[in-house]
Amino acid sequence: MTHGINRATVIGAGTMGAAIAGHLANAGVPVTLLDMAPTSLTAEEEAAGLTLEDRKVRNRIVRAGYERMIKAKPASLFTAESANRITIGNLHDDFEQV
Repeated sequence: MTHGINRATVIGAGTMGAAIAGHLANAGVPVTLLDMAPTSLTAEEEAAGLTLEDRKVRNRIVRAGYERMIKAKPASLFTAESANRITIGNLHDDFEQV
């Protein structure tokens, strides 16, 4: 009996985790990339009137890792279509996707 990988979750959006998510996406696997939610606001977030409950704030860490992976040289992604296979989230709000 053979088994295929239909979906993957990568926990940790640092250099390695984001690159692993990118390589899985290159192989055609839909990926959920998760990292922790921040515990404090940046000065920019405070000035914008955001709170720790705002989704933009809660996904700040994972979004930064995702964006670093998108811009990496050498590239982790083969095509822009691969990037569309990656969904980002945080462990607190999106753990049920695991």
